[in-house]
Amino acid sequence: MRAVIMCKAPVAGRVKTRLQPEYSPEAAARLHAAMAETVIRRARHVFGDVVVAADDPTHPFFAALAVAVVPQGEGSLGERMARLLVRLWNAEDGGMVFLGTDSPHMPDNRLQAAVDLAATHDVVFGPVEDGGYDLIALAGPLAGLFADIDWGTPAVLRQSLERAAALSLHVGMLELSFDVDSAADLRRAIEAGWPCPAGLADDSGLTSRR
Repeated sequence: MRAVIMCKAPVAGRVKTRLQPEYSPEAAARLHAAMAETVIRRARHVFGDVVVAADDPTHPFFAALAVAVVPQGEGSLGERMARLLVRLWNAEDGGMVFLGTDSPHMPDNRLQAAVDLAATHDVVFGPVEDGGYDLIALAGPLAGLFADIDWGTPAVLRQSLERAAALSLHVGMLELSFDVDSAADLRRAIEAGWPCPAGLADDSGLTSRR
């Protein structure tokens, strides 16, 4: 199965903005980079083929990654994933899984569970507490699944399940997890086992507005 990781360049003020004001924009960008590196490293461990879909492939961050990097392109998240699915689909890969970079605490067995379920389901979702999902595994090039979704809202998973039902797809679901959006989530991720690099999550990253 091929893994495609949707990843933003770690630009201060443009990533992990919900970690502010507890973390400065620069600290939040460093945390985003560390989270992305963890997700990519884990994906390389589990999957034989990993592609990073970058918002800005020219950013130096992506040059240091030992994986293929392709542009996400323009449009909504759904439009970008649909295009990438069509572009990168290869039946010989045995399916495709999309990952974000907001779950550095995700264990290998969650990824493996998605692979296993995809062998008997058309689509597999990894639900998270905010109403979205931390992964979606597809057994076929089902680009239509990403249409008519209010991306970035608590309705994403519900609408995706409704879309899957409308397409008569057999759906698999993983256990509920969480994304790292806030400073509280960051602490939960570390408690759940993410080895956050030393210094990134301590008071040295906090702003005076704490």
